[in-house]
Amino acid sequence: MEIHNKAILITGASSGIGRAVAVKLAAKNNRIAITARRRDLLKEVAAEIEAAGSECLVFAGDATEAAHAEKAVAATSKRWGRIDLAVLNVGAGPVSNLTRASAESITDCMRTNYDAMVHFYVPLIRQMKTQTSECLITHINSLASYFGLPMQGDYTAAKAAARIFLETARMELKHFGFNHISIQTIHPGFINTKPKKDALPRPGELSTDAAAEQILRAIASGKPEVRFPFGTAFATRIGRIAPRWLKTFILLKAARKSY
Repeated sequence: MEIHNKAILITGASSGIGRAVAVKLAAKNNRIAITARRRDLLKEVAAEIEAAGSECLVFAGDATEAAHAEKAVAATSKRWGRIDLAVLNVGAGPVSNLTRASAESITDCMRTNYDAMVHFYVPLIRQMKTQTSECLITHINSLASYFGLPMQGDYTAAKAAARIFLETARMELKHFGFNHISIQTIHPGFINTKPKKDALPRPGELSTDAAAEQILRAIASGKPEVRFPFGTAFATRIGRIAPRWLKTFILLKAARKSY
């Protein structure tokens, strides 16, 4: 997809990858709606977007609440008549020991990483079905969605659910003739979005700026799934076909003995 002169919605845009993607897209004469919980940070991003020459709408709210997603999508499409590109970027993966985690903390992780995506997906698909020009929903997932990781069980489960959901949606859009709508899942490796207090290994960690560059290239490519960086993505591919005993041995060897 060409990413010039588009109507774009970006979730999780107040910091990290979402902010970096929004700022880079602002240099391409787009109309960009941004949403996240922290209004003060969103206003800072909006100022950067407008300084770069793009128009910006701000919607502060919680993506785990369906009403917020409905409002943001409706207002964006009303303002610009369409949504060409949606970058769904809400997510978090705190360290979690499943032998001690509470049901509340586990389901909270699911709400952040899965429910938030679904809350935007539903109104976006409803809107995009009324359009006729090319449009794209891009979900920022994770390489961690392909198998369980010690200390990240709830996070990997939520990301795997999102990956499979969108894989199915992609097939159904084709089956029912909505060929102008594409769904893309992008799987980054480790991204240095903020200082980490845990001791989990992070091979091939990228800066948010480097990740945003990769994401823009992925959007332009139109590929259904994109994985990066190469080294971590290749290791993930090998891990998917490795014997379970070997994969378990390697993952546990890298995990902390206590948490």
